[in-house]
Amino acid sequence: MKVDPTRTWAAVEAAYAAETNPRHKKLLKEVRDHMKTEVCGEIELLMATLTAEPQYHIWGTGPDRGPKGRQAVRAFYEMLIASGGNLFEFNVEKIVVNDNAVVTEGRLRNTHPGAALLAAGVTQVNGEPVDADARYVSNAQLLTVWPADPDGKLIGEDIYFGSNPFDLLEKLAPGDVPRPVAMERT
Repeated sequence: MKVDPTRTWAAVEAAYAAETNPRHKKLLKEVRDHMKTEVCGEIELLMATLTAEPQYHIWGTGPDRGPKGRQAVRAFYEMLIASGGNLFEFNVEKIVVNDNAVVTEGRLRNTHPGAALLAAGVTQVNGEPVDADARYVSNAQLLTVWPADPDGKLIGEDIYFGSNPFDLLEKLAPGDVPRPVAMERT
């Protein structure tokens, strides 16, 4: 079961290419660029897609645990990239855009180091003990609202999980672990 992070922005790229409304096109470009720079680990370009004081909300597995403010959001992404958690695959199935936001919905397949699962209290996956040195993939339905300011910068993300991502975990074979993705310079 390979995880292909480059699929993450494919649907948004297609929507961007087809969009004729200039404001909607701008918002789709920001979301696409945000996804691409996150997966590629380009922290400066990623932060450039956001407003000065972004606000994140993460819902669905308890109270909101999203970072608030530029420093907290940057620290969140630095930790995500350092752990390889940015090597996810988000198969976007639906996109809605208006003048104020983009909404994406689909299946998120995210990779997690075994050590991180153990630290989160997950000790078994499919009846087997978690291997601290292995990587695992979670699978969950995800809806993200990407609100934007008048200049088209993203205010943050409002993330809604349809289920606990740790409910559906599988151990990845070493050949299925995604490798870092290089940013294409265009």
